[in-house]
Amino acid sequence: MNQNRINQLSETLSNVESYLTNKYYEVEDFVHCILVSFLSQTNMIALGQPGIAKSAILREIVDMIDFEDLEGTKYFHIQMGADISPNNVFGAPDIDYFKSHGIIKRHYQGFLPDAIIAFCSEFYRVSDQVANSGLLTLLNEGEFKNGSDTVKAKLRFFMADTNFFPKQADELDAEDNDLRLQALHDRFLSRIHVKPLTDDQNKIQMILMDDSTKSDVSISISDIIYAQDNINNVEISENIAMDMVAIANQLEREYNIFISPRRLKLSRNMVRANAMLAGRTKCIPDDIMALQYTFWQKESDIATVKRLIFDRLDLPQQDANSYDEILQSIMNEMNRHLENEKSFPDFNPDKIHQQALADLMRLMEQIHLSYPERGLYSAVDEVYSKVESKHKELLLK
Repeated sequence: MNQNRINQLSETLSNVESYLTNKYYEVEDFVHCILVSFLSQTNMIALGQPGIAKSAILREIVDMIDFEDLEGTKYFHIQMGADISPNNVFGAPDIDYFKSHGIIKRHYQGFLPDAIIAFCSEFYRVSDQVANSGLLTLLNEGEFKNGSDTVKAKLRFFMADTNFFPKQADELDAEDNDLRLQALHDRFLSRIHVKPLTDDQNKIQMILMDDSTKSDVSISISDIIYAQDNINNVEISENIAMDMVAIANQLEREYNIFISPRRLKLSRNMVRANAMLAGRTKCIPDDIMALQYTFWQKESDIATVKRLIFDRLDLPQQDANSYDEILQSIMNEMNRHLENEKSFPDFNPDKIHQQALADLMRLMEQIHLSYPERGLYSAVDEVYSKVESKHKELLLK
């Protein structure tokens, strides 16, 4: 594997990640999930309400891609619903072929089987007709049965969104309508819950943002394909494999969250992609953070899965130490300015305090976004209380 090429791609995608998380708000996990899913060529589904920029962010990424001379439809987008037929997804039938052969053969160019990147919104509103017309085979095998021919799909990344998940396998009965949806749902190894904005300041910035802003970053599709085709060459050590198994076993033993052998094995490429995104060709323990996108089934599982991964890595303690260092840096910077500028004619301690208050508020927001249930992590909760206390102290000055 070409290390220089991986480094260059890593730097490019890091710029993409920075651009998107600065333009949009509270989407760090979502953007990261898209990038590792894309690199590993993993089908991804986002759970969340409409109107929270899911399709906009993917469209931004598509617009940054240089598709060069790659054949196929660059981007295919469709919104599922009762009125969506196989013709809308797979292309219109060739009537002459049907008359002469009695088999449906479709003009699929410009539709899903021809797409390089595809996004399907409101995915679980898919009709039986569409679901039974080769969608599962296309998502699972990357192939499409077209008349008597088997077409190899050009698909390099498939993402969907939904505002609900179908029932789990243990909740279904033989006649349940969600039975067909569960088979489709299982095709999505990568899953992310995207929440609406919670911070009022971020909502204000969203209102004021310039929607016309575009990135000058260019992603080479050939580099993406190179990474996807070489993902199996990223090294995973036995210790990391043991960590993956240990987390899966603990989830089943203590929380009745079953990780099938198939899901466990496929998850390794998400771990590899996390390493590749950082420019590495060998996984380190921190890369198992990517399991937070693959090891949950129900929304209620998310916090449990994340906590077990964090605990396995001792990440909360590491983050708490980092947050504490940032807190000390903010306070030291404030005190330094107060001391150095007190003799200036235009000395304004209120301005210095306001800057420190803003920095402390950003730090609290950062902690809240990374640990929405920080009470589960004593080290993080302790340092958050310290930051909050300093913030209140400055407010009283």
